[in-house]
Amino acid sequence: MRRIDSIWFVTVFFLATALFSSSANATSQWARKTGMNCNACHTVFPRLNSFGDEYLRNGYQLTSPREAGTSDMPQVGGIQLEKVENLLGFRLNMTPIMWETNTFQKDSGAAKEGRLTLGNPVWIQFFVAGNIYDDISFFSELEHSAGSFKFNWFYFNFTNLGGTSLANFQVGNVSPLEFASYPDRLPQFPNIKGEVFQLKSSNGAGENSTNIRSAHPGIQYFGIYESFLFYAGASPGVSGTAKTQFNEFWGGAVWKMPSGMLDGFEGSNATLHYQTGTDTKNTGQETGTGTVVQKSQVTNAWTRLSPQINIRYIEKLDIQAGYIIAEDNNWSLVANPAKSFKFTGLAFDAGYLLSNSWHVGAHYDNYSSEDKVVATGKPVLNFQRVVPVVTYILNENMRYSIYYEADLTDVPSTVKTVDRLYMNLRMMF
Repeated sequence: MRRIDSIWFVTVFFLATALFSSSANATSQWARKTGMNCNACHTVFPRLNSFGDEYLRNGYQLTSPREAGTSDMPQVGGIQLEKVENLLGFRLNMTPIMWETNTFQKDSGAAKEGRLTLGNPVWIQFFVAGNIYDDISFFSELEHSAGSFKFNWFYFNFTNLGGTSLANFQVGNVSPLEFASYPDRLPQFPNIKGEVFQLKSSNGAGENSTNIRSAHPGIQYFGIYESFLFYAGASPGVSGTAKTQFNEFWGGAVWKMPSGMLDGFEGSNATLHYQTGTDTKNTGQETGTGTVVQKSQVTNAWTRLSPQINIRYIEKLDIQAGYIIAEDNNWSLVANPAKSFKFTGLAFDAGYLLSNSWHVGAHYDNYSSEDKVVATGKPVLNFQRVVPVVTYILNENMRYSIYYEADLTDVPSTVKTVDRLYMNLRMMF
């Protein structure tokens, strides 16, 4: 009965919030800065539309002051002075209710049961972003989650250097997939990530294990020429002071469908991304009990190749797909690797904006390795999932989404997969 009462409470909470919020005139930090509605840059936030992509790549400017020869920003000593409210913003992420199968276990001898979770405050993010000079901007995001703070993204943009769109740089915590067709950032379904993009080199066991989409301290160049965008970057890996001697490198090219080429499909694009690095183990000295043990450094050179595509139609239909071909030459970081470790994976999003208030879609992803587990014959890496999503858009920067994560992984009968049904609330101001 208490579970039923809780469900009714959350349902009433959702309906009441929707009723009172639908007439609210909420605006985000970016809307205050530009004087434009949120849907000028977003389809269903945080997903950017084609115009939003251009705004991001132009350093949060509608036009380049250097190219135009003027700036509409008040300046003191050459430094632009934004209004403080145009620089500050925050996002809220809460899951009021979630049901998970095969999750709760009373004791070690009991079978796993379903579990109901209520009122989970996932995180709050504070961000400061904007322009401080002509074609110089920054973005800083501080997240509070589970009692701790961390910086996710922290970088400067230097755009249109020398008055040309061919010369742009990002410096700080940047994403190698920032400009790709499937960047796995600012997605249509923000609670869902493409799991293959989360897999780290050396299965996360190295000193410099990274995935290819998260924040990397480093420098990234990008240039735009007609319908093409080219990018290349370098990073020390997990931190700016990583203790290994190797850097990580990436590069790619994005083709964007020109306006007028195919009516309605403007903004559709395709990407080819390549990334490589070297993970390590036993760098320096390891201290044992009462003694110092010298060990030789072990390395794992890895590569990731990712073709991607994004199909947009009249900014309502939005399809994204990214495929990854991965190879680690020493996946287990052992002294004498026998052979390389290879795996492939796919992430796919498809969404449609039914109206200004409703968005529907689905996410699918999988990955698997060539190597098998001897006892079961199953791949060492093995995952498959489908997630239908329905979103009610309260007013451009406030959304309720219902997710159903169905785990389709082919596992032994002794292992139970976990499915999830939950409501998620997101707000951005």
